[in-house]
Amino acid sequence: MAKVTVLMPTYNVAPFVKEAIESVLRQTYTDFELLVIDDCSKDNTVEVVRSITDPRIRVEQNERNLGLADNLNRGLSLIDTEYVARMDGDDIAEPFWLEKEIAVLDSNPDIGICSGGFERFGSVKSLVRFPEQNDDCMANMLFECSVIVPTYRMNLYRDHGLRYRVDAFPAEDYRFWAECLRVTKMYNVQETLFHYRMHPSQICSARRPEQEVKVAEVRRYMLEWLNPSFREEEVGYFTGQFMSSHIISKIDYDERRAFCFLMVLKNREVGHFEESALKKRFEKHIKQCLYSTIVGRFFKDGYSISNYCRYLKSGIALKSGRRYETKFFLKSLLHKKS
Repeated sequence: MAKVTVLMPTYNVAPFVKEAIESVLRQTYTDFELLVIDDCSKDNTVEVVRSITDPRIRVEQNERNLGLADNLNRGLSLIDTEYVARMDGDDIAEPFWLEKEIAVLDSNPDIGICSGGFERFGSVKSLVRFPEQNDDCMANMLFECSVIVPTYRMNLYRDHGLRYRVDAFPAEDYRFWAECLRVTKMYNVQETLFHYRMHPSQICSARRPEQEVKVAEVRRYMLEWLNPSFREEEVGYFTGQFMSSHIISKIDYDERRAFCFLMVLKNREVGHFEESALKKRFEKHIKQCLYSTIVGRFFKDGYSISNYCRYLKSGIALKSGRRYETKFFLKSLLHKKS
Protein backbone atom coordinates (compact mmCIF):
# COMPACT_ATOMS: atom_id res chain seq x y z
CA MET A 1 0.00 0.00 0.00
CA ALA A 2 1.19 3.50 -0.80
CA LYS A 3 1.89 5.97 1.99
CA VAL A 4 -0.02 8.91 0.46
CA THR A 5 -2.99 9.32 -1.85
CA VAL A 6 -3.18 12.37 -4.09
CA LEU A 7 -6.88 13.21 -4.18
CA MET A 8 -7.84 15.00 -7.40
CA PRO A 9 -11.53 15.86 -7.84
CA THR A 10 -12.36 16.75 -11.44
CA TYR A 11 -15.23 18.43 -13.23
CA ASN A 12 -14.94 19.77 -16.79
CA VAL A 13 -11.16 20.27 -16.75
CA ALA A 14 -10.30 18.46 -19.99
CA PRO A 15 -8.01 21.25 -21.30
CA PHE A 16 -5.88 21.17 -18.13
CA VAL A 17 -6.07 17.77 -16.48
CA LYS A 18 -3.32 16.04 -18.46
CA GLU A 19 -0.77 18.65 -17.41
CA ALA A 20 -1.97 18.39 -13.79
CA ILE A 21 -1.65 14.59 -13.72
CA GLU A 22 1.75 14.62 -15.40
CA SER A 23 3.02 17.00 -12.71
CA VAL A 24 1.96 14.45 -10.07
CA LEU A 25 3.61 11.57 -11.91
CA ARG A 26 6.89 13.54 -11.97
CA GLN A 27 7.08 13.76 -8.17
CA THR A 28 10.45 13.00 -6.57
CA TYR A 29 8.49 11.22 -3.82
CA THR A 30 7.17 8.09 -5.48
CA ASP A 31 5.26 6.14 -2.81
CA PHE A 32 1.82 7.46 -3.77
CA GLU A 33 -1.35 6.65 -5.62
CA LEU A 34 -3.37 9.21 -7.56
CA LEU A 35 -7.12 9.03 -7.07
CA VAL A 36 -9.01 10.96 -9.73
CA ILE A 37 -12.68 11.19 -8.83
CA ASP A 38 -14.79 12.72 -11.58
CA ASP A 39 -18.08 14.41 -10.73
CA CYS A 40 -19.99 13.70 -13.98
CA SER A 41 -17.96 15.97 -16.26
CA LYS A 42 -19.80 17.08 -19.39
CA ASP A 43 -16.61 17.32 -21.44
CA ASN A 44 -14.03 14.61 -22.16
CA THR A 45 -12.17 14.92 -18.83
CA VAL A 46 -12.46 11.21 -18.08
CA GLU A 47 -11.28 10.20 -21.52
CA VAL A 48 -8.20 12.39 -21.13
CA VAL A 49 -7.46 10.89 -17.71
CA ARG A 50 -7.87 7.30 -18.94
CA SER A 51 -5.52 7.98 -21.84
CA ILE A 52 -2.64 8.35 -19.35
CA THR A 53 -1.32 4.90 -18.56
CA ASP A 54 0.31 4.59 -15.15
CA PRO A 55 -0.45 1.92 -12.51
CA ARG A 56 -0.52 4.56 -9.77
CA ILE A 57 -3.64 6.21 -11.25
CA ARG A 58 -7.08 5.12 -10.03
CA VAL A 59 -10.16 6.65 -11.67
CA GLU A 60 -13.60 6.78 -10.08
CA GLN A 61 -16.73 8.22 -11.71
CA ASN A 62 -19.73 9.37 -9.71
CA GLU A 63 -23.13 8.10 -10.82
CA ARG A 64 -24.56 11.57 -10.27
CA ASN A 65 -23.12 15.03 -9.75
CA LEU A 66 -22.34 15.49 -6.04
CA GLY A 67 -20.78 18.94 -6.01
CA LEU A 68 -17.22 19.62 -4.92
CA ALA A 69 -17.61 19.17 -1.16
CA ASP A 70 -19.34 15.78 -1.33
CA ASN A 71 -17.06 14.71 -4.17
CA LEU A 72 -14.11 15.30 -1.83
CA ASN A 73 -15.88 13.46 0.98
CA ARG A 74 -16.47 10.47 -1.29
CA GLY A 75 -12.81 10.55 -2.24
CA LEU A 76 -11.78 10.51 1.42
CA SER A 77 -14.03 7.49 2.03
CA LEU A 78 -12.09 5.58 -0.65
CA ILE A 79 -8.64 6.31 0.80
CA ASP A 80 -6.79 4.00 3.18
CA THR A 81 -3.31 5.57 3.24
CA GLU A 82 -1.56 7.44 6.06
CA TYR A 83 -1.62 10.79 4.27
CA VAL A 84 -3.80 12.47 1.68
CA ALA A 85 -2.58 15.25 -0.62
CA ARG A 86 -5.22 17.56 -2.07
CA MET A 87 -4.88 18.82 -5.64
CA ASP A 88 -7.23 20.22 -8.29
CA GLY A 89 -7.32 19.03 -11.87
CA ASP A 90 -6.28 22.36 -13.37
CA ASP A 91 -3.14 23.12 -11.34
CA ILE A 92 0.52 22.12 -11.62
CA ALA A 93 2.70 20.72 -8.83
CA GLU A 94 6.43 21.24 -8.53
CA PRO A 95 8.31 17.88 -8.61
CA PHE A 96 9.27 18.18 -4.92
CA TRP A 97 5.76 19.09 -3.68
CA LEU A 98 5.05 15.76 -1.96
CA GLU A 99 8.64 15.25 -0.81
CA LYS A 100 8.75 18.58 1.03
CA GLU A 101 5.36 18.32 2.71
CA ILE A 102 5.64 14.66 3.71
CA ALA A 103 9.08 15.30 5.24
CA VAL A 104 7.48 17.88 7.56
CA LEU A 105 4.70 15.51 8.62
CA ASP A 106 7.06 12.57 9.11
CA SER A 107 9.33 14.53 11.43
CA ASN A 108 6.62 16.46 13.35
CA PRO A 109 3.88 14.21 14.79
CA ASP A 110 2.04 17.21 16.26
CA ILE A 111 1.58 18.80 12.81
CA GLY A 112 -1.44 17.45 10.94
CA ILE A 113 -1.48 19.74 7.90
CA CYS A 114 1.45 20.83 5.75
CA SER A 115 0.94 23.34 2.97
CA GLY A 116 3.32 25.60 1.06
CA GLY A 117 3.86 28.64 -1.11
CA PHE A 118 2.37 28.91 -4.56
CA GLU A 119 2.40 30.98 -7.72
CA ARG A 120 -0.74 32.15 -9.48
CA PHE A 121 -0.56 32.01 -13.25
CA GLY A 122 -2.94 32.59 -16.14
CA SER A 123 -5.34 35.54 -15.87
CA VAL A 124 -3.69 36.66 -12.59
CA LYS A 125 0.01 36.39 -11.75
CA SER A 126 1.45 36.63 -8.23
CA LEU A 127 3.55 34.83 -5.62
CA VAL A 128 1.82 33.89 -2.37
CA ARG A 129 3.32 32.89 0.97
CA PHE A 130 1.21 32.03 3.98
CA PRO A 131 2.62 32.27 7.53
CA GLU A 132 5.07 29.48 8.34
CA GLN A 133 4.43 28.55 11.96
CA ASN A 134 1.17 27.34 13.49
CA ASP A 135 0.56 30.31 15.81
CA ASP A 136 0.81 32.75 12.92
CA CYS A 137 -1.31 30.48 10.70
CA MET A 138 -4.02 30.41 13.38
CA ALA A 139 -4.10 34.21 13.60
CA ASN A 140 -4.14 34.53 9.82
CA MET A 141 -7.10 32.15 9.59
CA LEU A 142 -9.25 34.86 11.19
CA PHE A 143 -8.78 36.77 7.93
CA GLU A 144 -8.24 34.22 5.15
CA CYS A 145 -7.58 30.60 4.35
CA SER A 146 -3.93 29.81 5.13
CA VAL A 147 -3.75 26.47 3.29
CA ILE A 148 -3.24 25.63 -0.39
CA VAL A 149 -2.69 22.16 -1.91
CA PRO A 150 -1.72 20.53 1.39
CA THR A 151 -0.72 17.08 2.52
CA TYR A 152 -2.52 16.09 5.71
CA ARG A 153 -3.02 13.14 8.01
CA MET A 154 -5.94 10.86 7.25
CA ASN A 155 -6.69 10.54 10.97
CA LEU A 156 -8.29 14.00 10.77
CA TYR A 157 -10.95 12.19 8.75
CA ARG A 158 -10.86 8.82 10.49
CA ASP A 159 -10.49 9.79 14.16
CA HIS A 160 -12.08 13.23 14.32
CA GLY A 161 -14.86 12.78 11.78
CA LEU A 162 -14.00 15.97 9.91
CA ARG A 163 -15.68 16.42 6.53
CA TYR A 164 -15.93 19.00 3.80
CA ARG A 165 -19.21 20.83 4.43
CA VAL A 166 -21.65 21.20 1.56
CA ASP A 167 -23.19 24.28 3.16
CA ALA A 168 -19.76 25.98 3.16
CA PHE A 169 -19.29 25.75 -0.63
CA PRO A 170 -17.59 27.56 -2.35
CA ALA A 171 -15.43 28.15 0.74
CA GLU A 172 -15.44 24.49 1.77
CA ASP A 173 -11.65 24.32 1.97
CA TYR A 174 -11.44 27.34 4.29
CA ARG A 175 -14.11 25.87 6.58
CA PHE A 176 -12.46 22.43 6.57
CA TRP A 177 -9.07 23.80 7.63
CA ALA A 178 -10.73 26.05 10.24
CA GLU A 179 -12.26 22.94 11.81
CA CYS A 180 -9.00 20.99 11.53
CA LEU A 181 -7.11 23.67 13.45
CA ARG A 182 -9.18 22.89 16.52
CA VAL A 183 -7.58 19.44 16.72
CA THR A 184 -4.16 19.76 15.06
CA LYS A 185 -1.37 22.12 14.02
CA MET A 186 -0.41 23.54 10.65
CA TYR A 187 2.88 24.36 8.92
CA ASN A 188 3.60 26.14 5.62
CA VAL A 189 6.79 25.44 3.65
CA GLN A 190 8.19 28.81 2.54
CA GLU A 191 8.85 27.74 -1.06
CA THR A 192 6.80 27.63 -4.23
CA LEU A 193 5.43 24.09 -4.29
CA PHE A 194 2.54 24.70 -6.63
CA HIS A 195 1.30 26.69 -9.60
CA TYR A 196 -2.33 27.70 -9.21
CA ARG A 197 -4.08 28.30 -12.50
CA MET A 198 -6.34 31.37 -12.68
CA HIS A 199 -9.06 31.34 -15.32
CA PRO A 200 -12.62 32.72 -15.63
CA SER A 201 -14.40 29.35 -15.33
CA GLN A 202 -12.89 28.31 -11.98
CA ILE A 203 -15.06 28.52 -8.88
CA CYS A 204 -13.23 31.41 -7.18
CA SER A 205 -13.77 33.54 -10.32
CA ALA A 206 -17.20 32.39 -11.50
CA ARG A 207 -18.86 32.43 -8.05
CA ARG A 208 -17.07 35.30 -6.32
CA PRO A 209 -20.12 36.94 -4.62
CA GLU A 210 -21.32 33.62 -3.19
CA GLN A 211 -17.79 32.78 -2.04
CA GLU A 212 -17.49 36.10 -0.19
CA VAL A 213 -20.64 35.28 1.79
CA LYS A 214 -19.29 31.85 2.75
CA VAL A 215 -15.87 33.27 3.63
CA ALA A 216 -17.60 35.68 6.03
CA GLU A 217 -19.29 32.68 7.67
CA VAL A 218 -15.93 30.98 8.24
CA ARG A 219 -14.53 34.19 9.73
CA ARG A 220 -17.48 34.18 12.11
CA TYR A 221 -16.64 30.58 13.02
CA MET A 222 -13.02 31.55 13.71
CA LEU A 223 -14.09 34.55 15.84
CA GLU A 224 -16.35 32.28 17.89
CA TRP A 225 -13.34 30.01 18.46
CA LEU A 226 -11.43 33.04 19.75
CA ASN A 227 -14.29 33.72 22.18
CA PRO A 228 -17.95 32.67 21.89
CA SER A 229 -19.20 35.63 23.94
CA PHE A 230 -19.03 38.27 21.19
CA ARG A 231 -22.34 40.05 20.71
CA GLU A 232 -24.07 39.69 17.35
CA GLU A 233 -23.36 43.30 16.41
CA GLU A 234 -19.66 42.74 17.17
CA VAL A 235 -19.60 39.66 14.97
CA GLY A 236 -21.30 41.64 12.19
CA TYR A 237 -18.76 44.44 12.57
CA PHE A 238 -15.86 41.96 12.37
CA THR A 239 -17.09 40.19 9.22
CA GLY A 240 -18.14 43.48 7.60
CA GLN A 241 -16.59 46.89 8.20
CA PHE A 242 -13.51 45.60 10.04
CA MET A 243 -12.58 43.40 7.07
CA SER A 244 -13.08 46.21 4.55
CA SER A 245 -9.79 47.22 2.95
CA HIS A 246 -10.54 50.97 3.09
CA ILE A 247 -10.64 53.19 6.18
CA ILE A 248 -13.26 55.84 5.58
CA SER A 249 -12.56 58.20 8.50
CA LYS A 250 -10.57 58.77 11.68
CA ILE A 251 -13.52 57.34 13.60
CA ASP A 252 -13.35 54.21 11.45
CA TYR A 253 -9.60 53.92 12.13
CA ASP A 254 -10.08 54.32 15.89
CA GLU A 255 -12.91 51.76 15.91
CA ARG A 256 -10.73 49.20 14.19
CA ARG A 257 -7.93 49.77 16.65
CA ALA A 258 -10.37 49.41 19.55
CA PHE A 259 -11.79 46.18 18.15
CA CYS A 260 -8.30 44.72 17.80
CA PHE A 261 -7.72 45.51 21.48
CA LEU A 262 -11.07 43.92 22.37
CA MET A 263 -10.17 40.72 20.51
CA VAL A 264 -6.86 40.49 22.36
CA LEU A 265 -8.67 40.84 25.70
CA LYS A 266 -11.33 38.30 24.70
CA ASN A 267 -8.64 35.84 23.63
CA ARG A 268 -7.05 36.00 27.09
CA GLU A 269 -10.28 34.57 28.51
CA VAL A 270 -10.10 31.46 26.30
CA GLY A 271 -6.46 31.22 25.17
CA HIS A 272 -6.85 29.47 21.82
CA PHE A 273 -4.63 31.97 19.99
CA GLU A 274 -1.07 32.99 20.83
CA GLU A 275 -1.28 36.67 21.82
CA SER A 276 1.82 38.03 20.07
CA ALA A 277 0.76 36.31 16.82
CA LEU A 278 -2.67 37.92 17.10
CA LYS A 279 -1.23 41.37 17.73
CA LYS A 280 1.15 41.03 14.79
CA ARG A 281 -1.64 39.96 12.43
CA PHE A 282 -3.94 42.77 13.61
CA GLU A 283 -1.18 45.31 13.04
CA LYS A 284 -0.65 43.95 9.54
CA HIS A 285 -4.35 44.30 8.79
CA ILE A 286 -4.47 47.93 9.93
CA LYS A 287 -1.37 48.76 7.86
CA GLN A 288 -2.84 47.07 4.77
CA CYS A 289 -6.09 49.00 5.18
CA LEU A 290 -4.20 52.28 5.56
CA TYR A 291 -2.16 51.53 2.45
CA SER A 292 -5.27 50.81 0.37
CA THR A 293 -6.96 53.93 1.70
CA ILE A 294 -3.99 56.19 0.94
CA VAL A 295 -3.52 54.84 -2.58
CA GLY A 296 -7.22 55.16 -3.35
CA ARG A 297 -7.57 58.65 -1.88
CA PHE A 298 -4.34 60.38 -2.88
CA PHE A 299 -2.67 58.42 -5.67
CA LYS A 300 -5.59 57.06 -7.67
CA ASP A 301 -4.57 59.17 -10.69
CA GLY A 302 -0.86 58.35 -10.30
CA TYR A 303 2.13 59.19 -8.12
CA SER A 304 3.37 62.79 -8.14
CA ILE A 305 4.93 65.28 -5.74
CA SER A 306 1.70 67.28 -5.61
CA ASN A 307 -0.28 64.19 -4.66
CA TYR A 308 2.36 63.32 -2.08
CA CYS A 309 2.04 66.77 -0.52
CA ARG A 310 -1.74 66.34 -0.29
CA TYR A 311 -1.13 63.04 1.47
CA LEU A 312 1.26 64.68 3.98
CA LYS A 313 -1.12 67.54 4.71
CA SER A 314 -3.99 65.16 5.42
CA GLY A 315 -2.37 63.93 8.64
CA ILE A 316 -2.91 60.28 7.74
CA ALA A 317 0.86 59.96 7.20
CA LEU A 318 1.31 60.09 10.98
CA LYS A 319 -0.70 56.87 11.28
CA SER A 320 0.75 55.07 8.25
CA GLY A 321 4.31 55.24 9.59
CA ARG A 322 7.72 56.20 8.26
CA ARG A 323 8.06 53.11 6.06
CA TYR A 324 4.96 53.90 3.98
CA GLU A 325 5.74 57.61 4.01
CA THR A 326 9.16 56.89 2.48
CA LYS A 327 7.68 54.42 -0.01
CA PHE A 328 5.10 56.95 -1.24
CA PHE A 329 7.75 59.67 -1.46
CA LEU A 330 10.09 57.56 -3.59
CA LYS A 331 7.26 56.48 -5.89
CA SER A 332 6.15 60.10 -6.24
CA LEU A 333 9.69 61.23 -6.97
CA LEU A 334 10.29 58.55 -9.61
CA HIS A 335 6.91 59.12 -11.24
CA LYS A 336 7.00 62.92 -10.97
CA LYS A 337 4.81 64.62 -13.57
CA SER A 338 6.40 67.26 -15.72
